[in-house]
Amino acid sequence: MTSPTQAIRPAHAGDAAAITHILATGFREDPPLAWILTDRADRERLSPVFFQPFVDMVLTDGHGYIAEDLSGAALWLDVDVHAETTEDSGELREPTTERGTSEAEVQPDEFRQRFIDGLGSEYAKRFFILDELFSGSHPGHESHAYLLFIGVVPDRQCQGVGTALLNAGLGPVDQAIRPAYVEASTKRNAALYARHGFESMGEPIALPDGPSLYPMWRPPAGS
Repeated sequence: MTSPTQAIRPAHAGDAAAITHILATGFREDPPLAWILTDRADRERLSPVFFQPFVDMVLTDGHGYIAEDLSGAALWLDVDVHAETTEDSGELREPTTERGTSEAEVQPDEFRQRFIDGLGSEYAKRFFILDELFSGSHPGHESHAYLLFIGVVPDRQCQGVGTALLNAGLGPVDQAIRPAYVEASTKRNAALYARHGFESMGEPIALPDGPSLYPMWRPPAGS
């Protein structure tokens, strides 16, 4: 069943708790998160802890979108490949020195420590492995909009919420004639992004003894 319309609005600081809940529940069965938080009970408990730093960062320095009925949310960052960066950032989906940085004002050591403190050293270590692989694959040839997460609560999935969120985020990107980048966590998600102009970019990102993610690039509108 597909809902004909979804009311989406820009997110603000007061939406932090709602967005964290949406992402924590929406991604609970997502293969990469299951690879990081391997125990199901721990994943249930720690998923909000995992997403909270990203929510805080994006609501301060990025672009967030949320469904009016709190069924879905999306987080975006602007990546400037010409900006100076701090080495060894340890940030998931934050470009490293080779690729440039987002326009966000980040504190890499503090950001990294939040995961160690919140998830514990073993889960944090797996998270940092994923981060390193993401950093090595992230495009550095052109500044772009970066879709970190787009999530929908389980009972509203496959009803058009994700599409509405994606359209809301891509609208300003197209107006600015900017490219966009995302790592699709499943082939099904990759198919959704492909319908919105994203194209496969290189080989999948393979986690050690785990799932693969699919880097995708969307050229600027009209190119």
